[in-house]
Amino acid sequence: IGILDGSDDLRGREAVVLGAHYDHVGLGGRLSSVPERAGEIHNGADDNASGVAALIEIARSAATDRARFPRSLVFVAFAGEERGLLGSRHYASAPVMPLADTVMMVNLDMIGRSHGRVEVGGLATTPALQADVDAAARIADIKVSRGGPGAGRSDDSSFSDRRVPALHFFTGFHDDYHRPGDDWNLIDAQGTARVATLALEMAARIATRQDPPQFGAR
Repeated sequence: IGILDGSDDLRGREAVVLGAHYDHVGLGGRLSSVPERAGEIHNGADDNASGVAALIEIARSAATDRARFPRSLVFVAFAGEERGLLGSRHYASAPVMPLADTVMMVNLDMIGRSHGRVEVGGLATTPALQADVDAAARIADIKVSRGGPGAGRSDDSSFSDRRVPALHFFTGFHDDYHRPGDDWNLIDAQGTARVATLALEMAARIATRQDPPQFGAR
């Protein structure tokens, strides 16, 4: 967990959380899409080294321009996502800044196969975020659509279950999902950078807003 303190004394007591899970499925087994290949390394370049790399670069960029973020940013690399969202559930029960003061969570999970587009989950529960997503997407030069891997599939669920507005950025399932073939050479680096820019711009907009959207708000 890393915290970039907000630049405003009052709003700095509130937080935008950005997260990505760093665990994968190791040498396969029951969590692999090909359990018969147990013993082979599953590197998880897309799932979810792509999200963790983006998280690190977003933190690096934000730290160079703290004035953009009146609210604090909390960067979290979660463990145990593949085994049932264990890390994010623990964070939600013992946050470093109160969930009551957490205005939004942005989750980055499987963003390495963008090719110019990204699916954004969570807009169904907080439709008021749509305009901010669209504005951030124009800056990032990326096409967005509503979607995602499904409810309860990633760490954003640990926040939305507690009525914290949460968005999930996701570039889609593919034939290498949970297989040994999910490796670095298949990552769309430029596209991943654009998703990271989208998340950074989204965080900046929410960190600045006087009245961030409430869960369920239209």
